Amino acid sequence: MTLRPFHAAMLATLALGVSPMAAHAASHDRDTFIREQDENGDGKVSKDEFAQTREKAFARQDANHDGGLSHDEYVADFKGRLDAKLATLPADKREDQRQRELRQVEVRFGILDSDKNGKITRAEYAYSGWRMFVRHDTDNDGFVSAVDPVAKDPD
Repeated sequence: MTLRPFHAAMLATLALGVSPMAAHAASHDRDTFIREQDENGDGKVSKDEFAQTREKAFARQDANHDGGLSHDEYVADFKGRLDAKLATLPADKREDQRQRELRQVEVRFGILDSDKNGKITRAEYAYSGWRMFVRHDTDNDGFVSAVDPVAKDPD
């Protein structure tokens, strides 16, 4: 039996003993999740499509191609995307938002690096995304789409 990359990453994650964490690299908002992950534009995200977009994102962030995201790689990628996002805000709101988001990226790195080795591994990265996929696929059909009822936040 041949494992697809997504399934292989999930098995690797389990084998490494990566523990569940509260923060996620993929969007908590279902509609944003779909916009960010729907590469073929069909309005839904399959497990395989999601695995492919996550792998592309990981590869883009892994600037030195060593198979792990260092703190500097993770933060640099985030800052590049943050600058584009902040450009859409009124000038008087940008600096406060920038500072909040930069504090949050530090927290996320610390959480995603669950084995605390200073790098986010492919398995840690895949696991964080997989948790968001499962959270958004509320009808359990293997796709995230607008027909999935929005997941309720745990109390």
